[in-house]
Amino acid sequence: MAFLPSKSYADVPSAPSAHPAALPHIDDEASPIDNLVQHPIEIPPPTDTIRVKPHGVILTKKEQKKMRRQRRAAEQQDKRDRIKMGLLPPDPPKVKLSNLMRVLANEAIADPTKVEARVRREVAARREQHERTNAERMLTDEERRERRAYKTRVEEAKGIWCQVYRVHRLSSPSHRFKVRKNALQHHLSGLIVTHPDQSLVVVEGSAKALKAYKRLMLVRIDWTDPGRPRQGSPDGDTEPPEPPADLDLSDNTCDLIFEGPVRDRQLAPGVRLEDCATEFKVKEQLGTRLAGYWDVAKRSVAAAQDGGL
Repeated sequence: MAFLPSKSYADVPSAPSAHPAALPHIDDEASPIDNLVQHPIEIPPPTDTIRVKPHGVILTKKEQKKMRRQRRAAEQQDKRDRIKMGLLPPDPPKVKLSNLMRVLANEAIADPTKVEARVRREVAARREQHERTNAERMLTDEERRERRAYKTRVEEAKGIWCQVYRVHRLSSPSHRFKVRKNALQHHLSGLIVTHPDQSLVVVEGSAKALKAYKRLMLVRIDWTDPGRPRQGSPDGDTEPPEPPADLDLSDNTCDLIFEGPVRDRQLAPGVRLEDCATEFKVKEQLGTRLAGYWDVAKRSVAAAQDGGL
């Protein structure tokens, strides 16, 4: 139901009160126009939930070494004092083949073969004890995974960030493998959408993980090199297939079009890769909350072309 049938202001009379029937859709009770004012609910910014703990004094490498040296010297002095007072038994002499004659002079002269065999057994026992202690201190695979997951949760508690990259052509299997595999290794959730005109990479995660991923996308990957197939991967993933022979990536580029904090994750865990032939399919995969990134990428290309002209 149109308020202005001819879609022009000519339908509005100069004195609406004198002709109430001239605006039937505005003056009647069913009209959506009233004298009330809508006040939107204030939404706090996403950075309000980020709480950064104050750091202590950050020491340089030289200062850290000095503090460690002083701490170890104090511990050794405390141990020597306890031994002098009889609170601790003295350590047995650490006999090696190099100091054999100096530590066990009389015994070595009396029976050098027996003393050498004993020293070799002590050296082997110390080495075995050292290796056993290291093995006990080493984390198991399950503990290592839990530790990585805990660190990821701690970093994500500081705030979730989002990055959006525009890649001119993401048709190389090597590039697809690197983009997806590194996102999974950094515990990022992402969506990769490819289109004949351009491709979009949307990733979400902690600021620390996205810092490393940003260096991968903008510095480490050579987007003009189609790459070559892998012989195999240590984690059992399938290697990328042979790149097409007619693949030309001489003008391929990757640009960061958006980076900033978000309130919560908008993507499911994992990284999805979708090949789309039309823009309608692209926006359908992105959804209503992410479809705007596609328009921003197109405008960035248009702005770059206008600037080049």
